Amino acid sequence: MPVIGAAIADTYWGKYKTVLVGLSISLAGMVVVTASATVPSLRPPPCEHAAYCAPATLTQRLVFFAGIYLCAVGTGSAKAVIVSFGAEQFDDDGIGESAAERERKASYFSWYYGVGNLAVVTSGTLLVWAEEKVSWGIGYAVCAALVAAAVAGLAATAPAYRIVPPVGSPLKGACQVLVALAHKVNVRVPEDAAELYEEVRVKAPLLEPAREQLEHTNQFRFVDKAAVVTGADLEDASPWRLCTVTQVEEVKTLLRLIPIWLTSAVYFVANSQSQTTFVQQGTMTDSRIAGGAFSVPAASLTSVQTVFVVASIALYNRAVAPAARRFLGRAEALTPLQLMGLGHGAVTAAVALAACAEARRLAGVRAGAAPMGIAWLLPQYVVMAVSDASLSIGQLEFFYDQAPETMRGSSTAFYFLSCSIGNLLSSQLVTLVASVTAAGGGKGWLPPDMDNGHLDYYFLLLVGITALNFVLFVYLAKNYTPKRIR
Repeated sequence: MPVIGAAIADTYWGKYKTVLVGLSISLAGMVVVTASATVPSLRPPPCEHAAYCAPATLTQRLVFFAGIYLCAVGTGSAKAVIVSFGAEQFDDDGIGESAAERERKASYFSWYYGVGNLAVVTSGTLLVWAEEKVSWGIGYAVCAALVAAAVAGLAATAPAYRIVPPVGSPLKGACQVLVALAHKVNVRVPEDAAELYEEVRVKAPLLEPAREQLEHTNQFRFVDKAAVVTGADLEDASPWRLCTVTQVEEVKTLLRLIPIWLTSAVYFVANSQSQTTFVQQGTMTDSRIAGGAFSVPAASLTSVQTVFVVASIALYNRAVAPAARRFLGRAEALTPLQLMGLGHGAVTAAVALAACAEARRLAGVRAGAAPMGIAWLLPQYVVMAVSDASLSIGQLEFFYDQAPETMRGSSTAFYFLSCSIGNLLSSQLVTLVASVTAAGGGKGWLPPDMDNGHLDYYFLLLVGITALNFVLFVYLAKNYTPKRIR
């Protein structure tokens, strides 16, 4: 849904309207879910001590799932668009943008991700407590009230926002370049880039927003054929046969971004371990800490990571970034690509720490020692939090800045898509490793009883994958050609 919502925003509605409509749909879903949890006729009768529990009726199931899917469609559609809509509020014309404005925009992406993680901690603790101890209806009603406040706030403050109109389909221009390239596959590209076609726009800036025009780059020169003017173009200058330099450069930009995006998808294969195998690892440890004064459930370690994500973002924005700016003498403490590189390197270190901890735990189990304490797992969660914050913030900012103007909304949606692909690949990798290592009748690396397996070997496999991915990312980052605006 983030990809679909972003495409609608970029093509038809614009970001503000898409966010407002998406959150309104989500509000309707939360109202339906709240009603399903509170109205007696919309839920099965209570079943605490009865021998027979009446199942939900078809109507009750339909109402409940209608609310759930409305929430998914609404929130999913607005999720990525909110990121780019907030970034549009800054003066980022690419040429006259001041150092202070770039600094504020970089901080925006950091605080956006930090506040989002803070909300996850709140919903996973206070709201869950209210739902379990007080009422599910109360918990859902609080969620509905918060979404209603967001919708009302956006609607009431519309005049305060910079509303950028949609600039057209993000795919149409790319398709036109590919079709024109197919028509001119045998055409020679001129040595002088000035001979390539570019529109000269004369417009009233107060009546029509100016669309950015990109400078020519020498990378992927074969795509320049789509902008070569031929005799047939002089007779019939169809946009499906003759494209502008800006359109060609937008396609080149996508060709540069896709490999970097793919490294992020591989990154999330390792990042997803903090919600899966790290938790399984924690269930095999002694959950008591501070001399037995407290007990930390293994599943709570994910909340610990989220807290560290928020803490690392606050530390970076308030202390590390200002000191780095003064030392380097520039607006950016770390560039988005450098932040992403830090995330790639840190995730390798986090999985390596997990491998060391698991090897120590297995050695203790096989020596008959007492179970390893759960506190030994904290370092891998702390490093994973630093990695998560660095890569996610860097990727959101990098893709927003570098994406073609027609794909500003879609660019941030690809962050969520890389998360999804990473989780999918992770589940497939677990299935593959369990199957291959158990071939021939052995228990394999990932048996039901982890004391009989080798989860540490699985972590070492991920260390190798993420290390190779890190090397590939460094190569792509060093050779990346940023887009240049005229």
